[in-house]
Amino acid sequence: MESGPPTKATDAVLVASAPIGEDAQPVRGIDWTNLPSEQRSTIASFVDQMASQGFQSSSIKDAIRIINEMVGGLSNMHGLDI
Repeated sequence: MESGPPTKATDAVLVASAPIGEDAQPVRGIDWTNLPSEQRSTIASFVDQMASQGFQSSSIKDAIRIINEMVGGLSNMHGLDI
């Protein structure tokens, strides 16, 4: 019996990435620490309202909550106000 994943699965999933074009927009996260606190409050209020707008919006709200919990743990360790 083979101990690794099935070959069909690895052949379908583990493929080489295609190079991206030089004109591709880089993806970056938001640096919340550089936002003024009033902007963070407005964004937080907007996100809170997403919780009751449907499945995708509530999923985004849950994801943001989880990220905030992770960041909050880091910010508490480093004395940051995020």
